[in-house]
Amino acid sequence: SLFEPLKAIVALLQSYGDEMPAEVHLQLQNLPGRWNNIKKLCLQVADSAAPLQAKEAAIIREKCQ
Repeated sequence: SLFEPLKAIVALLQSYGDEMPAEVHLQLQNLPGRWNNIKKLCLQVADSAAPLQAKEAAIIREKCQ
């Protein structure tokens, strides 16, 4: 997964005796879900912006002719 390298770094630090706060572990657990939500939001914004972009492109094409 995308966040496995971060989890590996935390595990490596733990092996050297550097304990991370519980908050860090909780954030690492929640990251995949939050990342998926952000990706969905980006797709929604892109979908809602597409008609506006098409309208602007048509206006620019009209001005260029």
